[in-house]
Order: sequence, then structure tokens, then C-alpha cells
Amino acid sequence: MIGDAWLDRCSSPSPLLRGLARNPAAPVYALLRLVDSWPEQVCDGLRRRRELPPPVRDAMLHHSSPRIRGALAAHPQVDALARAKLLADPAWRVRMRAFGRPGQEPLPDDVLVRLLAELDGPPPDMPFSREELIGELFEATRYDRRLFRLAAAHPRPGVRRFAAGSLYWLDERSRQALLEDEAPDVRATAVASVAYRQRVMEPADLPDQHCHAFWYVLRRPLSRALIDQVLASGDTAALRVMGKNPSVPPDVVETLLRHPDPSVRQGVTGRVDLTGDQVVRLTTDSAVEVRTAVSTHPGLTEQQRAGIDIDVTTVPGDGHFGSADVRCRWVPYPDDAAWEVTDALRWARSVNPLLRRRAARNAELPADVVAMLADDPDLGVRVLLAQHHPAAPPALLLRCYLEYGCCGRDRLSELPQFPTEGLARFADNPDPAVRRLVALDPDADPELVDRLSTDPDVTVRQAMAGSPRLPAPRVTALLNDPELAEAAAANPALTVDHIQEILDRTTAD
Repeated sequence: MIGDAWLDRCSSPSPLLRGLARNPAAPVYALLRLVDSWPEQVCDGLRRRRELPPPVRDAMLHHSSPRIRGALAAHPQVDALARAKLLADPAWRVRMRAFGRPGQEPLPDDVLVRLLAELDGPPPDMPFSREELIGELFEATRYDRRLFRLAAAHPRPGVRRFAAGSLYWLDERSRQALLEDEAPDVRATAVASVAYRQRVMEPADLPDQHCHAFWYVLRRPLSRALIDQVLASGDTAALRVMGKNPSVPPDVVETLLRHPDPSVRQGVTGRVDLTGDQVVRLTTDSAVEVRTAVSTHPGLTEQQRAGIDIDVTTVPGDGHFGSADVRCRWVPYPDDAAWEVTDALRWARSVNPLLRRRAARNAELPADVVAMLADDPDLGVRVLLAQHHPAAPPALLLRCYLEYGCCGRDRLSELPQFPTEGLARFADNPDPAVRRLVALDPDADPELVDRLSTDPDVTVRQAMAGSPRLPAPRVTALLNDPELAEAAAANPALTVDHIQEILDRTTAD
């Protein structure tokens, strides 16, 4: 689960209390006692629990500590009704955490409309502007098109004005409505948005050095003078970005296609306006990264793709594989709007692994296609399917965990369909991340788990300290180990008597 600095911070941390707050076997009365007596120390532990019993949720919702209420707002199990109440919380940090998190129940339209109205006139205690707050809401909802649609049709002109400033996130009907809005400032913002998007960049618009604004300008419509300036500069990074710009004329595209630097030629490969001859030339380029990049071009047939010598490791971001765990924090890629399930079904059967990787990211793939991609020879296809599809086979999740070592690996083992039986066979695996799997095995030998609780790797020791297969005396002993106390206190095998003893001892201290 993604960290939260405000909820993680604690002036007097207690590993035992944090662990008890996470313990799935902790009785409701114990959790309520934690909430009542040590709210500042257990808020993050409660946020990280898989399940929050209803009485605990209710106690958190009405608690005097804003951090406890914030922990509830950030929990995946918080229902839309409770979130609606938290959106009116007196503490702005709580209100912002109620905007949304991955896995939470979506807020209904009427709640979002009301929230947008409130953000249009933020209270004086809020240290953010209206634009910043609405922007935070859009990011929290992962730029949900529904929210843009609601903002575009909102009764408050200020909210519609915000939507008008993001005109190209909207459908054509909503864009036109804002361009004809009854409020002059909304119309003006929409017109300015169109004009800004269409304004041609001149040499004076390009910053002197590489920065966010530099790359942004090169993605805007470019004047011939600016294009010639970038060509004359010899800046290969700038040429690579400019090569993707649809405003670059055909003669310049041809010049870039013949550039001696492969990265510049690679930047041109995704252009949809390439001629058939240009695409074919790129498929036989001397640089493998250029051939690989053009191999997904829509102008190629499957037969042509099959004849291209490619290397998928040369693709920037490795084809969106191995670069990030998109289930933790996800912002849509610019092309995602066009990546419908019909496209994915076609790509799933492509000879090109990069197209199959695109397909594997679609969570709507039918069962027969999922089964086919689960056995794909390309690791990237298999991992992306495991990360994105809710019906990814259990065997695939384990296989990917064993074969894949980049970001998002641990998330695979947290998915509900991850297989747990027989994981004890990995006890002597040289990879600590694989040895940790033993803690998930419901039939692991207690002596084996006990042995691994002294593993050289601290993450393995922590995993075993939380395993219900760890012998009870060992669990009790680890409650006094500074490194393992929290994990041991979170162990579901901890008896109610021990939980009560920890609470009583902490109260006495």
C-alpha cells in the first residue's frame, strides 16, 4: 500500500501497537481499545488492515483525532456514504484523503457534483487554491472522464471554467457546450484553451535549456522557423522529441529519417503519416532499437512484422513493462483512449510481443484470450497480464513472481488469487523475495518457519514473524525483538490473551 507521510508520522511510535492494529485476528474490542486509547500510534496500522470491522469503521468515522478519520478516508473499504461524510470533515487533510484512492468504491455523481461546488469556494483554512484543489481531486480519481463530464456540465461557472481549461479531456459535445457557455468567462476560457492548443510555437517560445517547458513546447504546433532552429542545433534529444510532432512537415520528417543518430530515427517511427516506403525502410534500419520501435506501426501487416529483427529491451520503458506498478498509482497513458478491447483482441494475436503487451494491459480480455496470453513466450506479456487482469490464473501469478524482479513484484503475491499451497518448497531459494513466500504457505512446517525467522535477510525474518505457522513460543519471543516486534504483533496466531496482555502492559507503561 502506498505510504502517507501524515498518517505514517507518529511522535511516540510503538511497534507492538502498530502490529496489533494490523492483526487480522485482533478482536473488535481490542481494535476499539486501540482506537480509543492510542489513536496517534495506530492510525497507519488501521489504514493497512485488509478488513475493518463495521464497529471499528464507525468509531473511526466519529473519532476526535483527524488522523484516525484520515486513516479511514484512505482505507480501500471505506464506503461511499462514509466518504461523503469525510468530505465535509473539519480537517482539510481528512477531506483531501477522502477524494479517492485506488480500490475504493466510486463516489456517486451527486456527491461529486456537490464536492466540486465546495472546492469552487474553498474554506479559509484550506491552504490551497480552487484550481489546486480541483486538480488534486482529478488526480485522486485518476483523471476519470466522468469527473470531467460532471465538471463541464456543473451549475457553478467556476467549475465549468476549470473544465474549459482542460477542454481536450472532454468529448466533442462537452467541448462545444463550453465554447457556447452562457457565462462569458467560461466561454473565454474555452476559446483560450482552443487558441492555446492551436497557437504555433516560435523560436522565442523555446527555453534555452532542457526542462519541462522545453519538452512541452516541442510537443506543440511548431513554426518552420522553430523547426529549422532545432534542426540546426544538432540537439539529438530535442530532435527525437520533435520527430513525433505531427506539425513537422514531410521534408523534415525525411531529414530526420536519415539522421545518423539512431535515437532521432527512433523518434520518427510512431508517426502515422509515414509513407509505406518510409515504414519499410525503417524496418530494415541498421539500429535494432529503430527496427523494434517501428515494428508496432499500424501500417505494417503481420507478415511484415514477422520479418523484422527486433529487441524488446531497446524500447523506452521496455514497452511499459518493468517500469512501474500501475495498480499502485496509475495515470492513463495518452494513447489509452484509443486502446479499446477490439484493438486489444487484435493485438493479442499479433506476432509482435510489444503489441501483445498492449493487449495484456486490458482488463476486459475474455477468458480464452487470457488463457492464451498466460502462456505467452514473452515475459513482459505475462507480467502485464498478471498485473492488470482480475482473472489472471493463479499459476501465472506465481510464475511471474518467480521470473520477474522489477517494480510491482510484491503486489502479485498480495492478489487474492495468488496460490499459497506448496510455497514451503522455496525455503532455500537464493532470492530473499522468494524465500518470503514460505510465510504464505498454510501448510508450512512450523520448524521450517522458525528456522527462516533467523534468516540473514531482515525482510524474510519479518515475513516469518508474521506467519501463523510460526510456533507460538517463538511469536511471543519476537514481541521483544525491535526489528520483528511489529510483524509478530500482527501475527494472526497471536492469542487473545497475549493481545490483552500487550494492551494492559502498554496501558500500565
